[in-house]
Amino acid sequence: MATTETSSDTPAAPKMRPGQEVTLEINDLAFGGKGVGRVHGIACFVPGVIDGEKVHVRIHKVKSRLMEAGLLQVIEPSPHRVEAPCPVFLKCGGCTYQHIDYPHQLKIKENQLREALRRLGGLIDPPVRPMIASPEQYAYRNRITVHVKDGDVGFFAEGSNRVVPVAKCLIASEEVTLGFHDLLKSRPHDGNYLIGEKKRYGGFRQVNNAVAEILKKTVREAVSPSTGTPIKELLVDAYCGAGFFAHELQSLFTKVIGIERSIASVAMASRQAAANEEYLAGDVELKLGEALGAGNPEETVLLLDPPSEGLAELATESILERPSARIVYVSCNPATLARDAKRLAGIYRLVEVTPLDMFPQTAEIESVSVFELKQ
Repeated sequence: MATTETSSDTPAAPKMRPGQEVTLEINDLAFGGKGVGRVHGIACFVPGVIDGEKVHVRIHKVKSRLMEAGLLQVIEPSPHRVEAPCPVFLKCGGCTYQHIDYPHQLKIKENQLREALRRLGGLIDPPVRPMIASPEQYAYRNRITVHVKDGDVGFFAEGSNRVVPVAKCLIASEEVTLGFHDLLKSRPHDGNYLIGEKKRYGGFRQVNNAVAEILKKTVREAVSPSTGTPIKELLVDAYCGAGFFAHELQSLFTKVIGIERSIASVAMASRQAAANEEYLAGDVELKLGEALGAGNPEETVLLLDPPSEGLAELATESILERPSARIVYVSCNPATLARDAKRLAGIYRLVEVTPLDMFPQTAEIESVSVFELKQ
């Protein structure tokens, strides 16, 4: 039979054990979406809660510096709490914030980005702008990956390869939902199935069509903040994919050099390239120095859109050895953005960070940061 404890900061408090229950004040939401309370001074992470709530939980895991728990009861609910519309919310590993009203979701993510830059990036007052909302909070995803295992069709549970059966994904677009229903009716064999909208885009594609267009405009403004700004000499588009940004920005530069590891994406970008665009196939960290050396640094803009792992150390070294006047950094991971900002801080100043909600109802955060070379 589980015992109930009351949270305390008393140093002599006994160590908690899995199965014990405790009442918590949720002080914050960590990146990833779990609420944070304290039990005997140790951080306890709980999914499905909101900052400011008082909750009753059961401890699942106890480690030296943290604990994990499951929600049993919301004693004092937040005014931002809403009924999650999905029947498998918190069972499926996809959505994290369906229980929170949308304006508060935006504020949470904005604060998480600011906190990452402060805590991990060493910035006292990070220049984070208000988050740009998604025009659609549901039915926005233009592709999903569905898993089939032992007759179950759905999505993986968080941190597991166990398939949670799903009848409908509420964040999938209407076209993708129709494709999902067709898959369900086909009695599919075990495996993974990518279901996407039929329009072919090629290369990497953002999952939210409407926010992708906003992202493109945001990057354009970051690259050339004034309509009166003359054409610059060189844009180096690192991690360029099939030219999502480069094709849009080429008219602002005399020369555009894109770097991408995927040979297929480079081929696609090259087929659609204007006369001033050139695409290099290979690892960014190996080709970035050469690309940055192709123009006058004062007339060069570096566009970075790395994977969630952020910049490799060798890529950062190339940037510091041949610094361009401006860097525009598109990130999907606040932690690696903050780490890279700290590495660049010796010669660059972070001017502004614009977060965009590419993934409503989830814990993911997209952002566009502008760095300028210090005088």
